[in-house]
Amino acid sequence: MSDLLLENVGRVVTGDPADPTKSVESIHVRDGVIEELGASATTADTVIDVRGTTVVPGLIDAHVHPVAGGYTPRQNTLGWCESYLHGGVTSMVSAGEIHHPGRPADAAGTKSLAVLNRKSYGNHRPGGVKLHAGTLVLTDDLAVEDVEEVRRQGVERTKIIFAMADLDHAHDLVARAKELGMVTMMHAGGASVPGTRSIGEEQFRRVEPDVALHFNGGPTAMPDDEWRALLADTDMDLELVVAGNQRTAGEILSTLADRDELDRLQIATDTPTGTGVVPCGMWLEASFLASTTDVSAAELVCLMTGTPAAHHGLDAGRIEPGRPADLCILDAPQGSAADDALGAIEHGDYPSVDTVLVDGEVLVDGSRNTGPAKRPAEIL
Repeated sequence: MSDLLLENVGRVVTGDPADPTKSVESIHVRDGVIEELGASATTADTVIDVRGTTVVPGLIDAHVHPVAGGYTPRQNTLGWCESYLHGGVTSMVSAGEIHHPGRPADAAGTKSLAVLNRKSYGNHRPGGVKLHAGTLVLTDDLAVEDVEEVRRQGVERTKIIFAMADLDHAHDLVARAKELGMVTMMHAGGASVPGTRSIGEEQFRRVEPDVALHFNGGPTAMPDDEWRALLADTDMDLELVVAGNQRTAGEILSTLADRDELDRLQIATDTPTGTGVVPCGMWLEASFLASTTDVSAAELVCLMTGTPAAHHGLDAGRIEPGRPADLCILDAPQGSAADDALGAIEHGDYPSVDTVLVDGEVLVDGSRNTGPAKRPAEIL
C-alpha cells in the first residue's frame, strides 16, 4: 500500500456548491483514494507541504472533442490533453468525436466510432487525464436498436449536434438512452460548423435531453427569451463554456444563483474546436464570471468539479473520503493583488496551478501553463 499526506492545507474546496469550502489542515491518501480529511496520520511515504494554500478537486472538462489519443486534427495539435492537465484538468468527457477525419455519418459507422473511442480511451489516459470518450452522435438513420447495441458495448453517452429532421424520432432515441442509463446531451444555439443548423427552444422541448451543452452558445447563443424559458420551465442540466457568449454566460449564472439552482450548472471549454486548444479555458471562464457576478470563486470551482461529476455519474469531483485523489494545489500567482487562489479568481486572475495529482500520483509539479505560485508546495 502507498500513503500520501497533504499537510498545512489552507482551504479545501469540496466540489459541492451547497457547501463549497471546508477548513481542513491535512488530507490522507491511501492507494490513490482519499482516506481521511483532517488526517490523524503523521507520516506517509510521500508528504506534500501545501504551505497554507488551497486544495481543490481536479477539474472535469465535461465538453471536449477528442479524436485519437492526445492528438486533435482540428487544430493540428499533439499533446493537448497533457497541456490541459497542466491547467488542472484531471478528467474529461467527450461531447462527440466529431472531428475525426472522414467521420462516417451512416448508422454502422457512427456506432463503430463510438465503440472504438469508448474502448480505446478506456485503455489509455492521454497525458494522464481520465478521458471518458465514445459518445454516440444521434442521426435520423439510427434506430432504437442501435442505441441498445452500443450500450451493450459500454457506450455511456449520446449527443445531438446535427439538428434532426424527425423530432419525434429524436425523442424516442433519447428516451430509450435514458432508460438504459445513458446521459443524453444536445447542442444549444447557433450552427457551429458548415452543414449544421441552429438548435433552439422548440427542439429542446420536443427532445428532452439531460444536458443542454454550451447553453451560452457554441459559439452563438440562442435568443434570450428562448434560454430564459428553458431555464425556468425545464429541469435540464445546463453548461457554460469559454467558447461561447460571455454576456449570456453571466446572465445564466446569475439567474441560476438567484433560483438557488447552481447544481444544475457545469462549466467546460467546448474545445478543441475553431476556438482552439485552450489549456486554461476553464480558469478563464471562472475568473471572468467570479469577477463580474456575485457567485463566489469557490462555488464556481464546484461547477467545474462536483456538478459535472454528478451530471455524468463520475466518482471524481469531490474531496471526501472514498473518492479518487484527483487533486489540484492552487495559489495566487506571483504578482497578483490577491493573497490566495480564490481571491485571485475573484480579482479576475488565473490561479497558479502548482501541483496536480491523479489517483494520488503527482503528475504536475509546477504548471507550465500558469504563473508560478506565491507559495509553491514542497514535496518532501
